[in-house]
Amino acid sequence: MAYRVRPEATMGAYGDITTDRRRYAPLDTVRVRVTGRARGDVCCKVCVLDAKLRPYHEAQVKLVDNHGEVQFSAAGALGVQWLYLYFPSEERHSRYTNIVVDAETGIRTGNPLFDGLYPLTREALQLGRREFGSAERPFVGYISGDTWQINGVWLRDWIYQLPAYRYWEREMTCGLDRFLETQNPDGSMPDGIRRDGTTWRMAVESDVEYILVLGVYETWQVTGDGAWMAAALPKLERALAYIEQDEKRWDAEHQLVKRGHTCDTWDFEIHETADFVGKRFVAATCDQSGYALAYRAMAEMWAGAGDAAKAAAFADKAQGYAARANALLWDGVKYQHHIHLTPIEHPGFDETQQLAMGNTWAVTRGLADHEQAVSIISEYRRRHAETGDAYPWWSLQPGYPDELDYYPGAHAKQGGYANGGLMPWVGGELCRGAFLHGLERYGVELLRQYNDLLARTGNRVHVWYWPNGEIGFRTTNEVPYTGWGMAGWLHALMDGLAGLRDAGTRLQQVSASPRWAATAERGAQACIRYASNDAYFAYEMRLDEVQGALCLRYAGSGERVDFHVLCPAGWEPREVWLNGAVVGFQRIVIGESMYADFEAEIAGEGLVKITCGEKSE
Repeated sequence: MAYRVRPEATMGAYGDITTDRRRYAPLDTVRVRVTGRARGDVCCKVCVLDAKLRPYHEAQVKLVDNHGEVQFSAAGALGVQWLYLYFPSEERHSRYTNIVVDAETGIRTGNPLFDGLYPLTREALQLGRREFGSAERPFVGYISGDTWQINGVWLRDWIYQLPAYRYWEREMTCGLDRFLETQNPDGSMPDGIRRDGTTWRMAVESDVEYILVLGVYETWQVTGDGAWMAAALPKLERALAYIEQDEKRWDAEHQLVKRGHTCDTWDFEIHETADFVGKRFVAATCDQSGYALAYRAMAEMWAGAGDAAKAAAFADKAQGYAARANALLWDGVKYQHHIHLTPIEHPGFDETQQLAMGNTWAVTRGLADHEQAVSIISEYRRRHAETGDAYPWWSLQPGYPDELDYYPGAHAKQGGYANGGLMPWVGGELCRGAFLHGLERYGVELLRQYNDLLARTGNRVHVWYWPNGEIGFRTTNEVPYTGWGMAGWLHALMDGLAGLRDAGTRLQQVSASPRWAATAERGAQACIRYASNDAYFAYEMRLDEVQGALCLRYAGSGERVDFHVLCPAGWEPREVWLNGAVVGFQRIVIGESMYADFEAEIAGEGLVKITCGEKSE
């Protein structure tokens, strides 16, 4: 059968559009090749739409010999994106092609000190991931690094890993659902849930209820699931109401939470008893920072649920609670370990001089103001220089002397475990606090200390160490991937140095505080992405010392970003250019550090240039 090719029904009649790859990360360069129609074209237009069909790039392309090229930076919503090819005088596109844009949390500088921390932490913490329950009622959580409860999940150890697993975990809510289901009639919560569904609680502690609030709040922040959060709020209110009514856990005189005489936030009293005897009450700094933060979280959640009156009430409660805690526990240099509410003598030992691990939480949770935070961090630095200990990560400094005969176990003698041992999570909080309070170079120094530990131990991280840096052991269930500690250091890197923080839910509003100027790096890329959804934010930063400029490219799935950019030492910002136009900004001084603060919309690739000059006297 004879046939004739119809030119109008071939690709030559429509032209062609191709890309150099099929898959890209945000801010990757997408190179596009265009072929004009066979009849010959001198120009065309390429339009790019993200996975939510929102246009974010458009370019006119000049064709030479019927061929042309254009490039753009991948941005917009993650997933399958669309590239449309238009020719002049044509209302309908002539061709289209698709690409996939996907994101992965990580840091890229070329320096393994920074680049290797996220993959190491993700790989190690997933060794402690546990799936209990059934298909109908699943329970996903992360274990402690040394617990005797080997077939159970402690709420505190799990939730304190949330700043890390939020990036890769997909099952964000089911474990918290199981905890919420176990709430007791009086509103109290268990410490943990075993594989068989039974629960336990350490009676001497009073922190479980605030940890539950923080777990729900931070999970809602990741998922953006307002209905799930709103359903949890009544149970969270009951949990907080319980704390304020239990005579063993609420001090009516000071209107603050109390607990047994434990080593800071740990779960055993003098003589290592975990069963509260009711004769040794203290008000501990560790609890006060947690409840003040929990009340603030409740205010934000009620605002998100649309109840302005309850939001305001919890905001007022948070403010009043923090003021009472500061009045009782601040000693002018640091926070007291705790205040005795019943007479307790420590013969020959001045407990008021102890630097307790809860001080680092006071800094990162906002109980301490800026001046208090700097004072606390300076005290850690002073004691580190004075003691010569391996790292300034003490649980208590000093611990209770052995002469008091408080703790029969070898692991809890002075300098061990929660009685003066070095704990990685303390170092992580101290590091993040340094970044947040204008001590960025000390924050980098602390990250180097952690890297030193990793290098020395082959990337093994334990719950605690003796002051000389030797690994401490307490149980047969010690594992070298303690999630609570490793998560704290990743949090310091991502939130502190890279400066990426979710300022709303699902990264709709982002706080971006790149602090790379405190390092020797002259270029850095940072990205955070929630695996449970398609939320992400990414930036690339470059320091141009010749032009005296900081240059940023950014992209994300949200709507707004609040920039807080650290300038190199000795520099101050003069102008901020956003997508080619000068915009207003504020100079913010924190200690000896200077930042440029401004806000921007997130719509495709954003371009920032901060021109700087030497600081004026």
